[in-house]
This record gives sequence, structure tokens and C-alpha cells, in this order.
Amino acid sequence: MISSTKKNRQFSKRPAKKKGLNWNKASKVILATVMLLALTGGIAGTVYGIKKWMSTCSYFFVSSVEVHGEKRLTKKEILDLSGIRIGDNIFSLDLKDIARKLSSQPWIRFARVERRLPDALFIHVEEREPVALARIGERLFLVDRDGTPFKYLKKQKGFSAPVITGIDQKGTPSESGDAKPAVNRSKMDDALKIIKMSRKGVRALGYNNISQIDFPDDQTVVIYTADRAVPFYINRDGLKKQFYRAEKILFQLYNSGQYPKVVSVNVGYGKDMALAKLKKK
Repeated sequence: MISSTKKNRQFSKRPAKKKGLNWNKASKVILATVMLLALTGGIAGTVYGIKKWMSTCSYFFVSSVEVHGEKRLTKKEILDLSGIRIGDNIFSLDLKDIARKLSSQPWIRFARVERRLPDALFIHVEEREPVALARIGERLFLVDRDGTPFKYLKKQKGFSAPVITGIDQKGTPSESGDAKPAVNRSKMDDALKIIKMSRKGVRALGYNNISQIDFPDDQTVVIYTADRAVPFYINRDGLKKQFYRAEKILFQLYNSGQYPKVVSVNVGYGKDMALAKLKKK
């Protein structure tokens, strides 16, 4: 049986139930075997004999696998990717290799595999949480909270988030879109700071009111509002202070009724000054 944490949820039928292992009796058998081998074949023979017994004893054949932490992926997808099969010898499996194999899946950020003797395995995965999109070259990628563009998005459906642009592409993604393209780390970090600030509480310049975060050069970042695509030009030097200033300006523009007339706002126009460009009448 491949079991899950949810009650009555199963993926395959469990083989005929076997009697539980009497560890007290088994330990005596192991001890007797070790002593016999030590007397007849020495250390090398002892080690070989133990390994042989462990690799053939049916008590160490995998009968169940628990999966925890999945969200977007299904338990079956994770199990299929792991390559674990019911009946495998629990000691013959390379747990680190299985974890690496699981981590190669774009959605999986981290994977851990543990043995639960005598015959069970435990898989824990941590999936990536997309917080933004990044346009790199001609492609659109999902970006996680660490700033890693982890999955090529063929169609932007079912997920709405700020799009990060102007981050230098240093590598070329594979045709399959599975490769993680390299980006300008400094710019990506600033984009993540903006996203983090925008998600705190209810804001005029909140997460849902940001359509794009663009880096036209090394000194400037431009935040476009989602409702009217108004660009707010911010100096990267003093990013936090200028972001909150931009939010206050946007709030004032909303309250004054001037927002529909605004073409752009230069938050870093001067010391403690901003310049709003309005439409001509």
C-alpha cells in the first residue's frame, strides 16, 4: 500500500498482510548470526553475512510510502518521480539520490526521504510559492520567494502577479523551459523587496495594484500601477523610503481626484520632492 496522510486515501492495494516483526526474537537471531559468522569467517564474513541477510529478509521490503507537503503536485506524481516501488529492499535505495531526483522537478524546492524501519519510507517535499513573473528574453517565468525563475510559463492563465522586467539574462534557458535562467541578482532582490513591502496590509500601492516592476537602468526602478498603468519612477538608492513616498503620493492622487490625469510620477525628482506629469487639456 502506498499510504497518505489523509484517512482512507490509497494509491494501490497493499499486498497480503504479513505478521509484525518480533524485534526481540529478531535481535536474538541477529546476535546469534553475528557470533557464528565472527567465529567462522571473521569480521569480513560477519559484515557480508549481515548485508546478505538484510538484503533478502522480507521484513525489509518496502510495503508503504508516505508523502507529505504536496500542494500543486499529486502524491502519485511525486511517487512516480521518486522511482520507489513496493517490494524494493529498503536498504538498497539511495535516499540522497531519490531526494535529488525529486528536487529536479521545477515545483519542488526541497525534498527529504527517510526510512521508517522495518518496511516504510517517508517523503517530505516543500513546493515553491510563486510570487511574481519575470520576462527574460522572450519568455515568461514563474519566480519564487527566493527570486528563482523556476518554471517557464507558456500561457499566463490562472496566475496574476507583478511582472519583473529589465533583469539581465546571463544564460539561455533550454528549449523545454526547465532550466533556471541566470538574472541580475541585485535587481531581482530589489524587486522582491518591493513585492514584500506591497504585501503588508492594505495599501494604495499594494501587491494587487502593481502590474510591472521594470529596471530601465542600474539606478532606476519603475513601478506600474495595475489599474491605469501609471509609472512611478524610483531611485534604487533609498528604495524603501521612496516606495512608501510613492504610496503616499498615489493615495493623495486618489483622494484629490487627479489620478486619472496623471501620466507619470517621478518620486526621486529631488530631495523630499516628487514630480507628477499630468495630461494636457
